[in-house]
Amino acid sequence: MTLSSRPKNQQQLLPSVPSSTSSPAVPRRKFLAGLLAGAGSIALSACGGGGSGSDANGAAVANRLSSTAFSVTSPAANATVSGTVTVTGTAGSSWVNVAVYDNATGSKISADTTPSNGTFSLSVNTTLLSTGSHQFNVIAFSVPAGQPGGTKATSSVTVNVTRATTSSLFYGMNGHLAYPDGIYHTMSAAAQLALLKDLGVTNYRVDAADGGMAKTIASALTGAFAGSGVAITPVINPISAGWNQNGSESDAYTLGYNLAVAVTTPLKGLVKHIECGNELDATGLIIGGDGSNTNNYSPSIWPAFRGVIRGMIDGVKAIDSSIQCGVNVGVPLAYRALQMLWSGITPDGSVSGITGAQQIRWDFTTYHWYESSGDIMCGWRNNACLNVLQVLKDSFNVPIWLTEWGWSGSQDSQAQAASYVAAAMKEYRSIKDTYNIQSIMMYCLIDPAYGLVQNDGVTKNQAYSTFKQFVAANPV
Repeated sequence: MTLSSRPKNQQQLLPSVPSSTSSPAVPRRKFLAGLLAGAGSIALSACGGGGSGSDANGAAVANRLSSTAFSVTSPAANATVSGTVTVTGTAGSSWVNVAVYDNATGSKISADTTPSNGTFSLSVNTTLLSTGSHQFNVIAFSVPAGQPGGTKATSSVTVNVTRATTSSLFYGMNGHLAYPDGIYHTMSAAAQLALLKDLGVTNYRVDAADGGMAKTIASALTGAFAGSGVAITPVINPISAGWNQNGSESDAYTLGYNLAVAVTTPLKGLVKHIECGNELDATGLIIGGDGSNTNNYSPSIWPAFRGVIRGMIDGVKAIDSSIQCGVNVGVPLAYRALQMLWSGITPDGSVSGITGAQQIRWDFTTYHWYESSGDIMCGWRNNACLNVLQVLKDSFNVPIWLTEWGWSGSQDSQAQAASYVAAAMKEYRSIKDTYNIQSIMMYCLIDPAYGLVQNDGVTKNQAYSTFKQFVAANPV
């Protein structure tokens, strides 16, 4: 299908806060768009490491390196690692391609990357390796990937692979814990937690548009949620912080960085995962097609899109480098936007775009998929069935989180909604190991059209018991 034939409610995210009263005219899950900051504000001052400053620092690194220099800077020798680990290092101008190999098997365990400004960064999914000691051979090549000949250099690091406890995050839910008004504002964190516990949910996705909202989340984590077994995954919302999608990349980077610093600071030590942005592709970035091609994207909006995502990731890591960052898209087949960010491609209206931009890395890929788009393993591209999960796995080789999924809102009866919940949960549960799906986060806990609970915070829909019974019968 083309984008124009998609249901409207999954093409765009309008800049409005969900109404606190039921109304069939309210589009689905206006999750993070346009929310006026609740308590607190962001100072959008310039910060170190942003925009052109980052590039200048990188160039300085490159200038200090000999053309054949090559070394790994992280992880440290004998570090204990789990999940997705980032391998970084420096590389002189002689090397045009770098990849990581497992010494024991000789298998390549990362994607290929091209060093940029004298540095490189690669992701290794350690869940595909056995536990115990592993020697990573990081190899630099003087020829592009797939080409014969040339020379190479190797830098090795030994790590201890363990298994992180991620299965406990599998059954997730969306909500608006820190909203300044509406049912989520009047309903206590303890009351929301009681519903989540009753459902068997262990991962609660909530939005944060400024430091004040983050403090509300921190209060819940140190209060009602402390020791509850329910984690909170915050989602940073740059739209509500004044992100200008038509602005420069450097300005967008600065806004994203400062926003992420403000949100992460009160949450340091309390959360392990943060999602950087929500459906930023759904605000005019796609100018044609279904999002699966490079020339579907606006060259004028792309710089600010890339800049704000770069800034958010860097801002989170500046406060707490142990927090894992996720990045998402909202248009069903906009996986191409993620591939372009990962590969450093800039759209220019052509089929292939322009290469050479800074490559962005995240720790887990997040994605949204609703009933209106059919089956995620058979999304329709050019009248052909496409397995979107396989594309995400092959493109990034990092864990996948479905951070929004749900039925078709008021278009579905209660029985249809419950039927979809049962079918979707069964499918996602059965394929979680195949595609390394670590969390499936339904939209949402309380909502008049998409919620398991009505807007009074009390009345439970038919899908509530369906969700609860499935979790109880299918532990992970």
